[in-house]
Amino acid sequence: MPTIIDVAKAANVSKSTVSRVISGNGYVSKESREKVLEAMEKLAYSPNLIARNLQSGETKTIGFLAHGYFDLLGIFLSNFISIAKSYNYYVTVYFTDGDKQKEIDALNQMKYKQLDGIFILTRANEWDVIEPYTMYGPIATWHRIDSKRVYSAYVDHYSGYFNSLDYLHAKGYQKIGHVMGNPKNLNTKARIRAIDSFYKLAGLEINHDWIFYDSMRETSGIKLAYQWHHMTDKPEAMAFYTDSVAAEFISELQNLGYEVPRDVAVIGFDNSLVSKLMHMTTVDYSINHQAKNSFIHIYNELNKAELPKRPLDIELIERQTTLQKNNFLS
Repeated sequence: MPTIIDVAKAANVSKSTVSRVISGNGYVSKESREKVLEAMEKLAYSPNLIARNLQSGETKTIGFLAHGYFDLLGIFLSNFISIAKSYNYYVTVYFTDGDKQKEIDALNQMKYKQLDGIFILTRANEWDVIEPYTMYGPIATWHRIDSKRVYSAYVDHYSGYFNSLDYLHAKGYQKIGHVMGNPKNLNTKARIRAIDSFYKLAGLEINHDWIFYDSMRETSGIKLAYQWHHMTDKPEAMAFYTDSVAAEFISELQNLGYEVPRDVAVIGFDNSLVSKLMHMTTVDYSINHQAKNSFIHIYNELNKAELPKRPLDIELIERQTTLQKNNFLS
């Protein structure tokens, strides 16, 4: 089997020149590059990337873990891949389907030096199971987590949700329903605190029948539409923790003969593509910068660098699903 030394001799160049051609890093003249490529083809030489990675101690590959595809995955992944590519890193996606062992198998890829670092979009295991793997490489997430070992690119859901409720109240809505995510998540707990603070400040009474928890996402908006439809005392506005569930809610209400916002106002959270297509009022919380900051953290840890992270802003985007309530009173 030919080696890099054989290629260097055949091309009449140094071993380091061949190495630069193979890696794509460093300057090589056009003439030398062509000679190296011709020699590689003639000798049928194929670089042993696994051996190179073991020697260098890095794979230039980051693992990206998620349960499966959902609306925000595309936004986050495209931004993560884009910045990784700009720093000559690859991204390998692992869909675990919420299987704890599959997630462990992916984490072990870092343990066995098949990955340099890992980003977790959605997790299956508890953090105390995941955290020990940081001894093998950096781990980042967008989940809100209080950890010195796992980096979290989270935004303050308390202020984002409080501002959403304040906005709806200013529009004339007082009977507000709340669709929360997994009650165990810190972001959900932050939203609950925002509800308590807002209702006390506004002098309103919380109706706990109007607080819904959703852990699955799939078809949950459709089920919520039927719940709302059958309620005797209906909320006049619904605030959602994610655009996709809000979009399902709106779509099914239309099938039931209702109009948004005439019959119920809707505000989402994400500023995803679906919110733009459905002209949905929503909250933009810098998903693109969360993705970039997560990669930057991993890169800094791997390369002992200090690239700066971007500040994360929260902005309410007003569209057509939350028109002034008084516009419908006639």
